[in-house]
Amino acid sequence: MSALQGRIYGQSIWKQIDCGIDGRKGGIEKMCGIAGVSCRSAESSNFRLAVERMIAAMTHRGPDDHGTEFISTQGCGLVLGNTRLAILDLSSAGHQPMLDPETGNACVLNGEIYNHLEIRRELPNVRWRSTSDTETVLQAYAAWGVKCVQRFRGMFAIAIHDAQRQLLWCARDRLGIKPFYYGNFKGCFVFASEVNALLQSGLPSHELDRDGVASYMQFGSVIEPFTLVRGIRSLPAGHWVEVRDGFVGQVTKYWSWSDPASNGFGTEATALELLRTSVQEHMISDVPVACFLSGGIDSSAVTACAANVCSTPIHTFTVAFRGTKMDESAHAQSIANRFSTEHTEVRLPDSEVARQVPLSVAAMDLPSIDGTNTFIVSHAVRASGVKVVLSGLGGDELFGGYRSFRLLPWAARWSRTLGRLPEAILRTLPGGERAVELLKPGLSLGERYIALRSFWPTSELQRMEVPSLPGLVDEPDPSLPINTRISMLELSFYMRSVLLRDSDVMSMANSIELRVPFLDHRLVSFALKNHLAGNGKKQVLLDSLQDVLPAHTMFRKKQGFELPMSGWFHGVLQEFCDEGLDSLQKGAVLGIAASEFKQRFLIGELSWARLWQAVVLGHWLKRFNASALTGVAGSGDHLG
Repeated sequence: MSALQGRIYGQSIWKQIDCGIDGRKGGIEKMCGIAGVSCRSAESSNFRLAVERMIAAMTHRGPDDHGTEFISTQGCGLVLGNTRLAILDLSSAGHQPMLDPETGNACVLNGEIYNHLEIRRELPNVRWRSTSDTETVLQAYAAWGVKCVQRFRGMFAIAIHDAQRQLLWCARDRLGIKPFYYGNFKGCFVFASEVNALLQSGLPSHELDRDGVASYMQFGSVIEPFTLVRGIRSLPAGHWVEVRDGFVGQVTKYWSWSDPASNGFGTEATALELLRTSVQEHMISDVPVACFLSGGIDSSAVTACAANVCSTPIHTFTVAFRGTKMDESAHAQSIANRFSTEHTEVRLPDSEVARQVPLSVAAMDLPSIDGTNTFIVSHAVRASGVKVVLSGLGGDELFGGYRSFRLLPWAARWSRTLGRLPEAILRTLPGGERAVELLKPGLSLGERYIALRSFWPTSELQRMEVPSLPGLVDEPDPSLPINTRISMLELSFYMRSVLLRDSDVMSMANSIELRVPFLDHRLVSFALKNHLAGNGKKQVLLDSLQDVLPAHTMFRKKQGFELPMSGWFHGVLQEFCDEGLDSLQKGAVLGIAASEFKQRFLIGELSWARLWQAVVLGHWLKRFNASALTGVAGSGDHLG
């Protein structure tokens, strides 16, 4: 470590470690898939079979171990299941479902509790049987009940059978990093880490949800709490729910943006101090930890922090498209050189594109126009033997890196004057019809945000018979600064329903654990409370990093991580695209004319992303036998 870096990071804060901590000292041992069925019947064989089918469908999430457990509860039946990706402690002591012989409670956990050793110190009278954070969760629940979730720092989806109260308690982490899908079918409560797993249980009917399809068409991803299957919903982030005898109780919120940060930092803390503390916690592992490195500010900042934690070089990965405007490999290589990482540059020949892109679509639990890039780099990480990777996801949302932080304040300010102009004039402004929608007078910030994030203008959605969906966002407190409110909207909408879901699904499809240090809830609370979101340039974060990252990284124009899809559509992916469009046409979803998508793309009227949206939906419908669906249904069963 250089003298400058020693001054920046502070030896009193930064402890030099290997890129993993010995699991015998107490560790986090897995990522996984969880599933369960709770029914008003003591019959076990059918329930166990349903859970076993769900676990088998999620083997990619945890190929190292699996298990199911039947629990009889006063004439009712409960089966819990888990499939495990081992990061620490391969012994049977970390096996799930985990049972507590003292209380009779049972637990399945998908995720990581980074502070679980701290929690153990608050439970001095427990006779620990493993080093697993699953056992920590189980004992924390025994000691504090549902309030235990307030003490957890990390990413998690949890289900605990409470033997004394004869109920199932389920919770999801504050930011929605880990998924939790559930539904009521045939008198049973069913949950799993993936929608596909729920379908494989044999309990849900294969019936499309019209609202879920509408949200996908409007935004290019299915927006929570919807899915594409009627009756299957996503448990909201920062909420828990109790299930008794198969009946879903009230869904309870346990965390909000306004909760105390409780991070030990004063208001004078820098973004770098917050991030480096989070990265240090996220490095806990008994296997090598790598970083996704695009060469942008966020992934470079995470890489810088990780490199200074480790006593050995970390591994970094980037996808390179030499000779294209999307290529950031030179910037990534520069950061890799600066921090002496073991850098891998992933290049894709056409033959590999033709193989991996269809694989990424097949891995999509719910359709998305995004995610293929994460699949490709995750595939390379796994091929190298690495199981854990850090991502810079969340930096744009917290520190104002998106154009929404510029456009929404501008639209709110000018809507009273420009918004009253004839639409024909407004369409001459940059953005055309988008400008018309953004500048409408009297809109709330949330309504303008939805207009900005919509994948299609309203006129196109109406032509495709896509119904409007009210109430998709919660309006932030209008007394807060506008950029803080935009940050809240981005965190709870685009990040949760697009970026986090895609990152989870695509990394887990390759049996990779993806961690997101920017989304430590203490860092999020601090950033929002101290209004660290800027005007689209992430100035607060840049100010913290000025002595850490090179100037060419700090001040170059923002560039998203995109694949050169347009060219591939005319070449190696042409047949795959045609197959997806054919399937969409057969499915007869809404009023979408699949053939029109390709015609408009070929004459330059439609972007590749909008064509890709239709292709992905077509392949998803084909994979889930959509041609045999009974029709496009409304939301129908609302849970809880």
